[in-house]
Amino acid sequence: MSKRWKIRVGFLVVAAVGLGVSGSLSAEEAPLSSQHSMVLHPPSPDLKISEEELKGVVGFFHKAEQAIESEDVESLMALYSDRYTNLRNGDKSFAEEIWKQIFATFDDITASHSMSLIAYDEANGQAVTECTGLLVGTPKGAKAPVSIDSWDMQRHVLIKEGEWKLFGNAGRAAERFGQKDRQVHPLF
Repeated sequence: MSKRWKIRVGFLVVAAVGLGVSGSLSAEEAPLSSQHSMVLHPPSPDLKISEEELKGVVGFFHKAEQAIESEDVESLMALYSDRYTNLRNGDKSFAEEIWKQIFATFDDITASHSMSLIAYDEANGQAVTECTGLLVGTPKGAKAPVSIDSWDMQRHVLIKEGEWKLFGNAGRAAERFGQKDRQVHPLF
């Protein structure tokens, strides 16, 4: 592809809604906060993917962020394949419990992603992105946000099950200094 693909999500401001996200909004209706950002770097010219499919992959991450920011576990888990597993052999129900813990502990959760589409297989309905990012939230009762998780060059494996779903991840399991047993957010 000769087109330079750089998609920046994060400047969505809906004036009619105001600055806050109402707790009554579903994930699909919720505007993204100004703190969210996602950059998808241009895919390799050797990677053959239609603009429509690329938009579908970006749309998957956009829906995930909307669900995270609105703390909508049901909408978030709908984006996981029933066959999901992560590097720690956690399944979809494991991921759901971790997200519930995160939502119970933090407010104003948002993410930043810098990613590249590194593999796409139309025949098998698979896409792989390599991602570096940060998940941030404000502990309930606190005033300042903290880092919940960060990751470097981890791979999201998506499969097409009607729509793109998170199948799992690839790469080395991330180790966190001083916190070997700490659970990381389950996209990884």
